[in-house]
Amino acid sequence: MGDAHVLRYGQKVRLATRSTYAEAASASELAIGYYEKNGRHGILSCVPPLGAKLQPLFTEDEFLVLHPTEQRATGDHVQYGEPLVLVNQHGMVWNNKTGGITGYVGPRPRGVPGEMFVSFTKLPPGVGVAKSSKKDKDKDKDKDKLTASTSASVLSASGTGSVSMSESPETELGPVCFGDANVAITVVESNRHSQMFNKRLSNFKKPTSHIAGGYICCDGKGTELRFTIWPAKPKIEQISMLNKLITPYNYGQKIALPLGLLESTAKRTNVTKKAGETCGIQQAEIFFQLSNEAEAVLPGTLLQQKMLAHAKPPAPDGDEPESVFELPLRNGPGVLVVRLIGVAPRKMIGKLAAKNGKQPQVPQVKRGMAFFYRVSDLLRLVPVPIFALLYAVLTNHLWGVLNTMEDGLRREFVVLVLVMLPAFYVAVKVDHPFSALFQPPVFQPEVDDTDYSSISASGTLKLIVTEYRFDTSAQGSSNANGSVSRPGPAQATKSASGSTSGHSVTALEATGSVPMRFILAEKGDEDKALERYNETTEWRREEGVDRLLEEPSPHFKIIKENYPHYYHKRGKNGEPVYYEKPGKINLKALKNAGLTLDDLMHNYLMITEFLWQVIEQDDNRKGISVLDVDGIGISDFAGEAVEYVRKAASVSGKHYPERCAYIFVINVPSWFSMIWNTVKGMVDDVTREKVIIVRGKKKIFEALSERIPVENIPVEYGGTSDGKSPEEDLLFNLMAYVNNDEDATATNPIEEILKKKPIKH
Repeated sequence: MGDAHVLRYGQKVRLATRSTYAEAASASELAIGYYEKNGRHGILSCVPPLGAKLQPLFTEDEFLVLHPTEQRATGDHVQYGEPLVLVNQHGMVWNNKTGGITGYVGPRPRGVPGEMFVSFTKLPPGVGVAKSSKKDKDKDKDKDKLTASTSASVLSASGTGSVSMSESPETELGPVCFGDANVAITVVESNRHSQMFNKRLSNFKKPTSHIAGGYICCDGKGTELRFTIWPAKPKIEQISMLNKLITPYNYGQKIALPLGLLESTAKRTNVTKKAGETCGIQQAEIFFQLSNEAEAVLPGTLLQQKMLAHAKPPAPDGDEPESVFELPLRNGPGVLVVRLIGVAPRKMIGKLAAKNGKQPQVPQVKRGMAFFYRVSDLLRLVPVPIFALLYAVLTNHLWGVLNTMEDGLRREFVVLVLVMLPAFYVAVKVDHPFSALFQPPVFQPEVDDTDYSSISASGTLKLIVTEYRFDTSAQGSSNANGSVSRPGPAQATKSASGSTSGHSVTALEATGSVPMRFILAEKGDEDKALERYNETTEWRREEGVDRLLEEPSPHFKIIKENYPHYYHKRGKNGEPVYYEKPGKINLKALKNAGLTLDDLMHNYLMITEFLWQVIEQDDNRKGISVLDVDGIGISDFAGEAVEYVRKAASVSGKHYPERCAYIFVINVPSWFSMIWNTVKGMVDDVTREKVIIVRGKKKIFEALSERIPVENIPVEYGGTSDGKSPEEDLLFNLMAYVNNDEDATATNPIEEILKKKPIKH
């Protein structure tokens, strides 16, 4: 299993298992949690299901994985046998002191007697569960004689903070991975005088218990539990479709699909590719972006299939058509379970039928009625004088026949023809209320007069994301960096040393993939994403962007002195944070030093490359920008200042797509809204929605602290972080090295860092 699946300290997990006493309705209900009824023993941890009546009182737990003595740093791999503290979403930890010596486990605050340190124990396939016995109870009595000092020695075993597993030769060692199954959870420290609670977690239920699935115990009674390690359930941060953006999205929320989206799906035609021509991946219709940086796509082909399946209207007393399907995640394990309900518009179905080479069906007419309609059409074409002449000739002939014909059926038939023929002709020829009876049914396709350009126009089809389901096998055709594989241009020929001749290796050449950022920026249109990525690649080569961190930047110090801007630590989700003070820029001093807009743009590109090549190398990571406009005047929005802002915004939006998480504009003057209405046209729609404008020290601190830890916010904005950041120290050291300053280091300070990311964009 890849490194991306390894569990790390600081990540969250869900623990899936099966109750010994009850079967769950589906796999999605198997993660353990707690029973919210505060009874005799307080709130207790349990195994679902709880039963139909009590299930609403069940809350699934997501546990933050920490080391009890902080010997492991955030991001380190979690190993089997290491002691852990599992902190749930409310800051509670497992505790065995639940109102008497009972052995039940429940969530309690940290740092109180009974807090449990546990370890994951991986058992090979075939090793079954154990049940408590009388012999186990006898051992418990002996363990009660042990002291707390004995249990403390467990944490220091093997000198690494891990538990020695030598007494259990059947266990496996190594890193814990998402998707690992047959995992037991062993209590290594119960913070009690008695050691009777230091056992593997088990499932126990008294016959009189009301909950179906039973409780979680740590004293060995019941049946040992076997867990599967699941990742935390990610939130859906946004769903984008056509020109509609839903952010955030809550599981179970109904979304009416815009008619414009259905129209574009129905209009799309299949183009036959010539032999040898590369065929791009189907354009995506709906994009889902999750909080764990994974994405899912509902492609147009699948949406077309579902629309056709929803063409039939429901019966008068029946339910709406419904279909359920799964969308595999890109750049992450698991799937999104999606429901589609409602009836597809008939107009859309007609377009889809035409797209697939099928003509709308004309109502079928039986052979006898077809002959009747044919005769009616012929009679209708005969003028009255001609009919009168023909009828006179026919009557004269038939009248002579009647004189020689004996009474009988044939004679009556001839009389009927002579009487009914003129009546039938009049009925066909003259307009009257019953004329439609003599005409074949006319098929008239519906006229589609819907305004599909209207954003508010919605169809009857509704989409619902019901849940996230972890499944290590449900991986999309994505690479480790979240890119979508697709045929691309021929890869450049590499030399024996592994380098590409002529230029640096691009992501497309190295992996055959367009970075996911470009696909998201083009709303899932991968052909446009490829075109945009090729333009960026060409731009980087022409401007020498890949070499900016290797070449001298002689104006770096003077720009820093007269234009305050710096990187300072990270946000709550690991985003690098950039601060800039446009109101403090000293354009006069920069001009006097001989600097031009090109020099400022060179500096902007250099620090941007430093951000995404050195500070943050994850190609899917986004950053936070804080723009302090204190001291800015209206005159600053004219001339060269606004020209620089326009150029920087244009380059960022075009060649660094999907890199912005949030933009805080702080200390804005009262007239700033007027300027913002003018400037925001330079910013794309998605980025514009991420802009947060605040003023006033208190509100600025509150806004920043929602996204950035207080200890990472500079003191001047209400935080506790003082002095220069590690990022700025590294940047200054790099500039000293490339500019050959006297105080420069002997070696390139970022050389080892750059080796980790050979692909620069």
